[in-house]
Amino acid sequence: MERFTLARALVLEAGAALRRSSLQKEEVRYKTGYQDLVTRWDQETEQFLRREILSAFPEDAIVGEEYPASPGGTEGAVWYLDPIDGTTNFVSQHRNYAVSVGCWKGGEPQFGLVLDVEREALYWAKAGSGAWRDETPIRTAPRREVSELLLTAPGVVNTFLKEHPRRAGLLRLAGQVRGVRCLGSVALELCAVAAGEADVFVTLRSCPWDHNAARVILTEAGGSLCTLEGGPLPLEERTAVLAANSPQVLRQVREEFLEEQGLTGGAG
Repeated sequence: MERFTLARALVLEAGAALRRSSLQKEEVRYKTGYQDLVTRWDQETEQFLRREILSAFPEDAIVGEEYPASPGGTEGAVWYLDPIDGTTNFVSQHRNYAVSVGCWKGGEPQFGLVLDVEREALYWAKAGSGAWRDETPIRTAPRREVSELLLTAPGVVNTFLKEHPRRAGLLRLAGQVRGVRCLGSVALELCAVAAGEADVFVTLRSCPWDHNAARVILTEAGGSLCTLEGGPLPLEERTAVLAANSPQVLRQVREEFLEEQGLTGGAG
């Protein structure tokens, strides 16, 4: 079985189990604080994904949210797993959360899958083959004027309310776009840009397992991503992420709203 076929089957199986799940209060714990949650379902889902992937591809490496990275062989691929992207939503709403699986090899994307669990909508892309939601091709929106754009940001407090060097520029951006939305899931919000349901995405904090699957989907759909400094998005590091429906919009947003903060560089 090829990696993509296995990944698709595992993501769908994990999603079905999460839809059937029930959660007791004692099964929710704090990681770094009361706004950073983990549940037994995060852990069990990642254990399931790791076990099945390594059983089929023992030379591959795994980087996941809940457990230390599993080193692979020199010829293997690297998988990025987020068993529940949007754990707070899973706990409080039981919707707007995702299973996210991305695969890269030699620093190059192979595929990404993001399952909107409760909607049973699977976003996916293979490198060089376009982006899809279930069996329907998706593309980013053609909107280009700032006043037409919809901005999505999963971390409203950190992005707009707390002081940081880029806050003034991001507040100006928020005031000039058509609207600002927050879903609370990096993967699903990047997929919203890929599907033309939003146009700009920003977060000050994202981990490889949060975005490395969705970034494949977004770029295959015609979108573009970079750091807030305008550099290429790192593969293995925690980073801020700026994304847009096209390289043109990404460049415009960065130049008009972020470069005045003393940022330089070229869009990735």
